[in-house]
Amino acid sequence: MRSKDNKTNITILYYHSVANHQKKSNWSFLSTPIKVFQSQIDYLVKHQFYACSWNELYEHTQGIKKLPNKTVMFHFDDGFLDNWSVVFPIMKKAGFKYSVLLTPEFIQEGEVRPFVAETNESNKSAWWGYLNKKEIRKMSESGLVDFAAHGYTHTWFESSDKLIDIYDGTNFYPHLSWNLFPEKKPYWLIEEFTAPLGYPVFEYKKSLELKKRFIPDRAFIDEIVDLFSSVKDKHEIMKRAKMILGKYKSENKHGRYETLEEKEMRIKRELLLSKEILEDIIGKPINYFVFPGGGSSKEVLKLCREFGFKLVSGCRGGNRFNSKIYQVDRYSGTYTFPLFKSFLNKMFLKLQLLRSRENQIVLLLYKFLRR
Repeated sequence: MRSKDNKTNITILYYHSVANHQKKSNWSFLSTPIKVFQSQIDYLVKHQFYACSWNELYEHTQGIKKLPNKTVMFHFDDGFLDNWSVVFPIMKKAGFKYSVLLTPEFIQEGEVRPFVAETNESNKSAWWGYLNKKEIRKMSESGLVDFAAHGYTHTWFESSDKLIDIYDGTNFYPHLSWNLFPEKKPYWLIEEFTAPLGYPVFEYKKSLELKKRFIPDRAFIDEIVDLFSSVKDKHEIMKRAKMILGKYKSENKHGRYETLEEKEMRIKRELLLSKEILEDIIGKPINYFVFPGGGSSKEVLKLCREFGFKLVSGCRGGNRFNSKIYQVDRYSGTYTFPLFKSFLNKMFLKLQLLRSRENQIVLLLYKFLRR
């Protein structure tokens, strides 16, 4: 019989990066300040929480071995470098296990970088960027860290032939440069590269929620990029770009949608190839998958089962003992409060712990705040 005891629900707290930024940069908004994170860990240690691994969570949800009621799980999405150089020493001291969710296209090469207690511009190469293979292996060998797949690309692709914008260097569309220069992705946070100015932006979706990818015609792209160099008014560029797109459409030359075979290969790469590459790096099975940005579909969920993933992300309803769930429930570990960050994020953590156990007062509060 499946359990409905909310006290047995395991709260999964997800983060991305833990670092202090002296200067704002791409993705720096994903970083939790070190003091904020440390205060949360101190709270959980003080109140004698246990931090579990993926395998322990699986056994708990499938009714094999129950975890203590005061158990949490830590996820760090995307595989940022500070997950090693900043987070590892903090978690080791606390005795907390944690999981890093990796995307192969972001993994770097290189030597193991040092731990840092503080993050600033002078030591940025030791904490800002993505993990490399040697660091991943060292973390895996420690027994403190396990890993889950997080897609092969973690990108967005064009989802239709509807033109929505023109890239002008100020609007933020990281998927454009990622898709144009995938070999540079592991270093995009420290070695800036961009799509050409004037690059047309079509409607887009996350790779694993995308039903069919649209592939724009290269000649159309080049024509709009050339147009951008001669027309400075953004409104006028969009107006003319849409007229040019209409001409290409009338001749059925504006692009094409991927074939069924190409779609199957795209999804298989995101799921199976990411699993195989990570297994090759750490020499251990990768049995768990977290969807980048939560993007998935029924088709993708079915394939996850076929490819051998024991648990994936994406439900709302709790990670209870013997619940027999396949999709786990996750909660953000922090919130961007403008003032009193450490205190308010400690309160936020307490609320998330109660929310995950379906405390009715907290659920009503969240419902009210999101209206």
